Amino acid sequence: MRTIEEIDRDLTEARESLAHVEGGPAEVYSRIVGYYRSVRNWNKGKREEYGERKLYEVSDDGIAEKTARETTAQASTPFIRLVPQEEAVCTPQRAASGESRVLLFVRPQCPACPSAKDAANRLGIPVDMVNADTDAGLAEAGKRNVFSTPTAILLSNDGKEIGRAMDGDGIAAFEDLIAV
Repeated sequence: MRTIEEIDRDLTEARESLAHVEGGPAEVYSRIVGYYRSVRNWNKGKREEYGERKLYEVSDDGIAEKTARETTAQASTPFIRLVPQEEAVCTPQRAASGESRVLLFVRPQCPACPSAKDAANRLGIPVDMVNADTDAGLAEAGKRNVFSTPTAILLSNDGKEIGRAMDGDGIAAFEDLIAV
């Protein structure tokens, strides 16, 4: 049987470890045309409208008005994301076309994956397809924090992430990051 001191010590350790817990990016769902859907799957016009919505934050200090874009900046523009310097091993930069490649996470039943594959192939750089339905593909997706398909990661020649996109338009925008 455990003593009260042992239980208190375990509780203190648990509280200390919980004080340093940090989460990852969240999937944002909002109402669109009568039902809820992930914001990153909305068309360009609906995403723009979402960014103009007004949200209210209630706190002890009163009510503060914010736009949806301020609240969920990553969710309202998820189609290409340059990795901030503090998150990346390298800073976002242009890559020489002979040095970069695309790692594209796909699934056979994914309706958006064919257009993402086409966009990646049009870049003129090597494209490594990863089937997220396989055990190895799922492990690689977990390692790289990929939560949906299609997801394309633009990598430098040494394997460092330069950019990330989640649809054909975002992948096509990789051209701006690839030096010609």
